[in-house]
Amino acid sequence: MAVDMWSLGCIIAELYTGYPLFPGENEVDQLACIMEVLGLPPADFIQAASRKRTFFDSKGFPKTITNSKGKKRCPDSKDLSTVLKTHDAGFLDFLKGCLMWEPALRMTPDEAMNHAWIQEPKICRANQKTQTSRKMSDDSFSTTEQKNENIQNSWTDTSDKVKSELAERLAPTVPSRSTAENGVQNTRKYVPEKHLETQMEKATGNDQAEHNGETALPKNSLFFPPIK
Repeated sequence: MAVDMWSLGCIIAELYTGYPLFPGENEVDQLACIMEVLGLPPADFIQAASRKRTFFDSKGFPKTITNSKGKKRCPDSKDLSTVLKTHDAGFLDFLKGCLMWEPALRMTPDEAMNHAWIQEPKICRANQKTQTSRKMSDDSFSTTEQKNENIQNSWTDTSDKVKSELAERLAPTVPSRSTAENGVQNTRKYVPEKHLETQMEKATGNDQAEHNGETALPKNSLFFPPIK
C-alpha cells in the first residue's frame, strides 16, 4: 500500500540517522514536522482531507503551535539532505519517492526494487565478484609459474652444491711440488745468512754426536739448505 511506502521511507531515514525523521509530540506538531521538511501539501490534497480544520485555517494555512520546547515549526524551512546530513543523490531520491504527499505519486514497491539506489549494491557486488575472480585466476597462474621457477632454481642450486662438494672431496690434500717449492723459496727469502750458518754447524755437530753414540737432536729440527 502507498501508506506502507511512506512508512518505509521514514524507517530507512531513522535507520540511517538513529533518530525519527518527523519527531512530533502530537498530531499537529507531527504534521508541522512533515511540512517543515517537505513543504506545504497541495491545495486540492488539503481540500480533500476530512480533518482539514484541525490542522489548517479557512484560507488553507497551517495552524502554528508552540511545542513543549518553545519552538514553532515553519513549513519548508529544512532540506532533507540537511536533516539526514548526507548528499547521496541516489539515497535522497529514493526517500523523496517514498515521501510524496499524494499517495498515487509515491513510488510503488516494484519501482522501489528497480531503483538505482537499490540496484547499485548488486551491481557493485557483481563487479567486485568479477574482479575477484579475475584476480584469483591471475594469482593462480602467476603462482603456478612461480612454483615451477622455484623448483627449477632449487634443482639448479642442489646440482651446483653437489658438484661443489664432490670437487672438494676429490681435490688432493697433499700440496703440489710448485707450492712446496714456493714455500721453500719464501722461507729462504726471509731467513738471515748467519742464522743458516748456525743451523748448519748444529746439524754437523748432531751428526758427529750420533756417530759417537751420544744423544743427538731430532732429524726434523730446523735446517735450511744454503742459498745458491
